[in-house]
Amino acid sequence: MSGDLAVVMDVAGTIMRMYRVAKDISRDVILERVVTWELIMEKSGRALVVPQMDPDMIISLHPEEPVRVLATGREECIKVSCSSGRVSADEALEILKRSPARMRDLQEACAMVKAKCAGGYHTAGFIIDRDLGKIVYAISTGGIPFPGLEEALLDLESMGADIYLASGDSRRSLSSLVDLGIEPSRMNPVANPQRKEEIVRELKRSYRRVVMVGDGLNDIYALRAADLGVLTVEQQTRPSTRLLDAADVIIKSISDLPGIIERSRSIKREEFIPA
Repeated sequence: MSGDLAVVMDVAGTIMRMYRVAKDISRDVILERVVTWELIMEKSGRALVVPQMDPDMIISLHPEEPVRVLATGREECIKVSCSSGRVSADEALEILKRSPARMRDLQEACAMVKAKCAGGYHTAGFIIDRDLGKIVYAISTGGIPFPGLEEALLDLESMGADIYLASGDSRRSLSSLVDLGIEPSRMNPVANPQRKEEIVRELKRSYRRVVMVGDGLNDIYALRAADLGVLTVEQQTRPSTRLLDAADVIIKSISDLPGIIERSRSIKREEFIPA
């Protein structure tokens, strides 16, 4: 694949408005509208572990089953998609298999998300703490496309752009987005920050210009590696100074993206920083 322009997009919070629910396992408390990366970055050694499974299957399991039923015999389905510090898949598996957490902890979060978000874009997983050796949160997310997304994608395609997705979510979740016209072969699931950067650098060998669009700290390396790094704050996720500094352009709406790319050779970055 080669061409003039490739646009790489994160998914959750970038092209999809997300609703996230976390279950604090130790406190037995449900937390609504959380920001996943903020929970991960609370301390070093935390990781988001995403089983590559349909949330409906997760909900169907007996609530009192230990969460190790998701990992036992399905080890290849357990992926680490984002972490604060290096956490291996083997370390994550060991924690899931030893955990006293029950399926009901994850099912409660999944049920709340399913009730709020119609459609097929749902995912579920755990935030583990490697140093404590336990699951600290069960987490579920759902999303709907931001207003103007479909029009923005059509505009990008009319400009000759090839659209790619680079997301920490599962292949199953991303496959629900095929109606947006994005080719499945250009969807990259379970992409951690390092993998997102690799995707951008790989595409730069084939395209004259590569644009990265993201909204969180897990996009920071890819934003820096791209010819144009676009940070979107449509989800209002309180971006850190590090993230703001990594971006060349900051936008409030995904619908602004085609115009920004079109004018990117001459724009002044400060013109697009939200007040």
